[in-house]
Amino acid sequence: MKTLPLTIGCYTDTPSKSQGVYQTQLDLETGKLLSLELIRKCTNPSFVTATKTGIYTASEVNQQKQPQLIHIPNVDSQITSNASPISGNHPCHIAIDPHNKFAITSQYSSGTFDIFSLSINGSIDKRLKTIKMVGSGPNKERQTSPHAHQCLFLQNSPQFVTVDLGTDRINFYCFDEEQEEFLDEPMQSIKVPAGNGPRHLIFNKAEDRAYVVCELSETLLILEKVLGIWNVVEEIDALPNMEKGEAAAAIKLSPDEQFLYVSCRHQSRISNFKIDSETQKLNFIESYDTEGKFPRDFHITDDGKWLIAANQHSNNITSFKRDNEDGSLVYTGYSLELDAPVCVTQQR
Repeated sequence: MKTLPLTIGCYTDTPSKSQGVYQTQLDLETGKLLSLELIRKCTNPSFVTATKTGIYTASEVNQQKQPQLIHIPNVDSQITSNASPISGNHPCHIAIDPHNKFAITSQYSSGTFDIFSLSINGSIDKRLKTIKMVGSGPNKERQTSPHAHQCLFLQNSPQFVTVDLGTDRINFYCFDEEQEEFLDEPMQSIKVPAGNGPRHLIFNKAEDRAYVVCELSETLLILEKVLGIWNVVEEIDALPNMEKGEAAAAIKLSPDEQFLYVSCRHQSRISNFKIDSETQKLNFIESYDTEGKFPRDFHITDDGKWLIAANQHSNNITSFKRDNEDGSLVYTGYSLELDAPVCVTQQR
């Protein structure tokens, strides 16, 4: 039986009985999710990312409970797990640069991004600096201050991008890898439509187009890069013809970049869009019930054949067979019970 290791992050606060970061195996013939193994006990590891040197997670707590960036080495590694304090409140995302030299954490409640250097074996070296966002947005309940939600390193240039839900801003920064120098001021700052609340974005492989999911407006923004400048060129509904709930969440491209998927937590559905090969416009195809409630995250396997959804409020993870030709999803019938799963990724 061929299997694929999947790593899962959870909320551990009461009433959740989860204890930290878990691993399961995906049966690549049937889509069955096999038994769970707790690989690191920690508080609220709400985001996990896997690299060739191991797994990184962060404890999504405030300063009173001492949030940390945590490195979990691979099983066959000779090093032990280590951690480093995070300066802000409630880290919710981690970015690792293409050469595994840096990590950036996004602190939602404090609106800050912490930049760390990494050792060659993947262990966390030190915190280099903190970038703090300023401002607010028009939504008086959700945008009274900056809310750092994501950072991504570009793969083809020494740049990274930050996504701030609280101020409706997407910023692009330059950095010097050799000097470990990260500039304080962005090279470009994009103001998205007021009140949209951008949450996550994803680039195509050419990095001349980006897709942004906006949590509050439940819309998708398409950014296009022309002559080195990024611009918003289109905005469409993330889940057409359905009641909105200010809770759009994860966004992923299929490996062949022909389809785009978005999870909508309020409706407990995943939207599927076809990307027009000529115009690059998004065409809505269908949405799928995630067979659970409040899908905060999902993962498409590297071969494009499976999609795994993490349903936070129904305490389960579900698997779907994905058709590489038309992008459609079919529920396998397999569901794995786990309290408050909120992030899922595959082992690297």
